[in-house]
Amino acid sequence: MEFDISIFAKRFKEVIFWMLKDKYGKEIKEDLRKLRKRKESLLKDPDDLEVLKEIIKIIKTNSWRLRLSKNFEKKWLDFVTRHGKNFRTKEAMEDLIKLVGKRRKESIKKLLSYPTLRDFTKNLYKLAKEGKTEVIGEKGRDDYLRDFGYWDRVPMDRHEMRFIIRSGIYHACSTPYKSDPLNKEDLQNSLVNFCTRYLSGFIIDEIDLGKAPGVVDIFIWSFSAENRYNICRATPKCDICKFKGFCLYSILKENTRRQI
Repeated sequence: MEFDISIFAKRFKEVIFWMLKDKYGKEIKEDLRKLRKRKESLLKDPDDLEVLKEIIKIIKTNSWRLRLSKNFEKKWLDFVTRHGKNFRTKEAMEDLIKLVGKRRKESIKKLLSYPTLRDFTKNLYKLAKEGKTEVIGEKGRDDYLRDFGYWDRVPMDRHEMRFIIRSGIYHACSTPYKSDPLNKEDLQNSLVNFCTRYLSGFIIDEIDLGKAPGVVDIFIWSFSAENRYNICRATPKCDICKFKGFCLYSILKENTRRQI
């Protein structure tokens, strides 16, 4: 058996259709609905409070490495009640610093130095294209940018990294002799290339997945994450995997078994 990325891509589309109809289909469709809604938020309101809330959550959790405290929602509601859209005043800034912790003081100051959250977001996207970030970490940066309309950004965690490498996407779509499978940016670029080359014109929920690797990431994460399908995990469940016989990992595994 030999790996063929075009055959894998065809199977990938079939699996997406299966996921949308299967037990987690409603959750995935809700994820897509939220992405579309959030994309519109900054277009309608350059200082949307829900956008600010999401940034604050990312800062406070250190790009989701930590959990939010149980009373976060109450503290946020108190902040909104007190300040509303006037969150660039000295008093509001001090309250935001209290909310995220003094160690994040400079992050809050930098965030509020922008005229609007839309301006901050546009510059954050520019920095991301240069492999840089500010205010929030790399994972949180790509989570945030993807969630608020920049669908070419792919938040890389262990689930996406495993899938992109095991599936063969990295091997077939990375830059030969220049890419590193331990480099998250190289992994992201390989998924971008895969979507551009093999998913262009593949429309799901009015979204062209060829132009939206960040949306494709929703399906990869769902297929891999513990609280969804939990298939392409640390120890992959190849026997029940929909990509068995199509992904590079399963083909190499089967070829090795035959040689023994």
